Amino acid sequence: MKTNAKLLICISWIIPLTLFGCGGAPADSASQLRLVNTYKLSFGEPSGITYDEIENVLWIVSGADQKIYKTNTAGVVLKKLSYTGEDLEGIALDSSGKSLWIVEERKRELIQLDLDGSVLLKVSIPLPGKSNSGLEGVAKNEQNTIFLLNEKKPGKFVELNSDLTIKSQTEIYFADDFSDMVYSAKEKCFFVLSDENRALYKWTKETGVIQKFSLPKTKYEGVAVNSTADKFFLVNDETNELSIYSLK
Repeated sequence: MKTNAKLLICISWIIPLTLFGCGGAPADSASQLRLVNTYKLSFGEPSGITYDEIENVLWIVSGADQKIYKTNTAGVVLKKLSYTGEDLEGIALDSSGKSLWIVEERKRELIQLDLDGSVLLKVSIPLPGKSNSGLEGVAKNEQNTIFLLNEKKPGKFVELNSDLTIKSQTEIYFADDFSDMVYSAKEKCFFVLSDENRALYKWTKETGVIQKFSLPKTKYEGVAVNSTADKFFLVNDETNELSIYSLK
């Protein structure tokens, strides 16, 4: 067999292995979410969001006035909390449903609030880096473990101990920045949002990126999930919109 023919056969085997990886799907492929609805919010620069499946309501962080709003699933404000932040980003509902966890990006702080906005707990998270490339997301799993997301330089996935000290830090590189994340108890994974890459990633620490979903624009800064309905709630801090996307 001629050398060129041998080379061609080798390449024909190497290319599929490179594209498809161990999971059997193209590593750089992107699925599309279906847009269900979009609502204009009455407050500016939404930068974090969490969903309460019991009450069927949302809690949304505003970067404009540094307030936290309780809304219905169409973005209509039901309540504004008393707490005023300095550089609010991510937000997660406690598994008890009786408190919220928020992160202050520049101050590198994790804060627990009651549902009126009073501070219950405040913890400093010693992560290095530029002040405006800090904490962007917070999530909790069924075991009540808290996870944090650092935006970039470097992107980091941080797991906390029960006493809220850092248990582990994992540098992540699959996007140019990381703007929020949410844990899905149904899927046993995280959905990680990237503003700059206009994408939502299905991801686990053990497996890496499982699936990538393309988004139509940048500046999506917050993501929440209704696992039972296979729906995502995304907020855009440039258009001040709440968008609902479906996997189906």
